[in-house]
Order: sequence, then structure tokens, then C-alpha cells
Amino acid sequence: MSRLKSPPSNKQSKDAERGNFEDFVTGLSILSRGSIDEKLRWTFSLYDINGDGCITREEMTDIVTAVYELMGKFADPNLNHEGVREKVDRMFQKMDGNRDGVVTLSEFLEACRADPDISTSMAALDTAF
Repeated sequence: MSRLKSPPSNKQSKDAERGNFEDFVTGLSILSRGSIDEKLRWTFSLYDINGDGCITREEMTDIVTAVYELMGKFADPNLNHEGVREKVDRMFQKMDGNRDGVVTLSEFLEACRADPDISTSMAALDTAF
């Protein structure tokens, strides 16, 4: 029988908050001052939710959905579930070079560097902050 964990202590909660804030500041620093390669690697780590070194369709779907939900009515186009699936399919078509169903860091970097729209978007972050 498994034991229930006790709720985190005040110190544990504050440590977790500090870690989340430090992660946020690090990400913001990379996005505003990092090289394109650093930005791409940070973006990959955002999509790689479980940190296993590859992006699955499920992970990409979760992130794309979250971004569109975050943008709300300002999203263009405003995607439904089918639209998200189609977008993820197009992204995988571009990025999954060996067609094994996952996107590795090297595949992600190669696809992003080869796509002028992605490169332009990453460079635009230099002036966004």
C-alpha cells in the first residue's frame, strides 16, 4: 500500500517558487539576449515537456493548444482541435526527418535553421524585449 505524501512545507513551497522564478528569468534572458541557437534550444526544451530529449506529437499538441488558449481571441487563425492537429501534422512533416514519430533536438535545430520564417521569428525576439 502506498503512503500519501504530506503537503509541502512552507520552505519547500518557497524553494519551488524560487526555482520557477529563476527558470522564468533564465528563459527571458535567453529569449531577449541569447543567440538564435540558444533560443532554438530553449524552445525545444519548452516543447519537450517530459525532458526525454525528443518531442512527441502529444507534447507538441499540448504546447500548440496552450499557446492558442493563451492568445485567446487574438489567435489568428483561431484554431479548434482539428486545426491544432493539422498544424502539428505540418510541423512534424517539416521536422521529423527520419519519420520515426518523434522530433529530436538535432532534427528540430536543422528544420528551424532551414526555415526562413522560424529564423526571422527568432531574430525578432532580439527587439521584442
